[in-house]
Amino acid sequence: MKRFLLILFLLFSNSYLHCGTFIDTVYSFIPGTVQSAGQSPEYFPNNIFGPPSRLASWTIPEARPEELCSIGIGGEITVGLKNGVIRNGEGVDFIIFENAFQRLIDGKIFAEPAIVSVSQDGVNFIAFPYNEWTLEGMAGKTPTNGQISPFDYPDCGGDGFDLSDVGLDYITHIKIKDVSLIVTINETHPYYQPPFLVSGFDLDAISILYPDYSSIIDLTDEKPSIQELKDRFVVNIDKGKVYVYNLQGVLVYSIEGSSVCEIPRSNLPKGFLIFSIYDYSNNKKNTRKFINFY
Repeated sequence: MKRFLLILFLLFSNSYLHCGTFIDTVYSFIPGTVQSAGQSPEYFPNNIFGPPSRLASWTIPEARPEELCSIGIGGEITVGLKNGVIRNGEGVDFIIFENAFQRLIDGKIFAEPAIVSVSQDGVNFIAFPYNEWTLEGMAGKTPTNGQISPFDYPDCGGDGFDLSDVGLDYITHIKIKDVSLIVTINETHPYYQPPFLVSGFDLDAISILYPDYSSIIDLTDEKPSIQELKDRFVVNIDKGKVYVYNLQGVLVYSIEGSSVCEIPRSNLPKGFLIFSIYDYSNNKKNTRKFINFY
């Protein structure tokens, strides 16, 4: 379902094509306790890629494992863009969607909060300032409006984060750390819930408002030769493998070979493509960008 919705966004949403995308990579996942819905390979990680659930609303949360993954009590997940960075633009730069909802019985928001940290290298992380009482600066406190474009904040719901708040002009990693037990300690807490109701942060999706795929940096000075012929790409490599990704970071083709790897243009989608070339002989990686007009 997530992949189907992503295709619909690609086909019909100009705002998606020109303004944003969604996370497509999980760098690490340390599950917590109590809840494990959506963690099995049958669903994960595709259930957190693509847009948030279209069925989610302010009072009706999404709960299906094919649409979201529970991090669990104390769990932690780090995600990002496979072949790009997230830039600091105007307003919020990314939006995290959980399955928070407003209870009809008393109007209270059921929230399972998490601390959000970001990094430019995957090693050194900076946490967004947050308030444990109001949950400001945390993820998991705002319901999702699945009928609104997930880039139209705040109408789309979810919790938005501005890189200006942590003094960064770009990031490569987003870390989400469940701390939902903080709403179970004090019964006077605005978001208080009995401990038996809280099972941990549930990640639905993360929309990226300012993705930048032009910032891919070659990791070696020696660039392998790639010929752009009318009907194919020819990669000259001693011995290795070539992976080809589309603009959304989805693998669309791969080939392994020695000396020469030929990739027919007809086997690749039209548009912007990213070639990741792994040389087995020297254990080096090189990234190149091309446009396929076939």
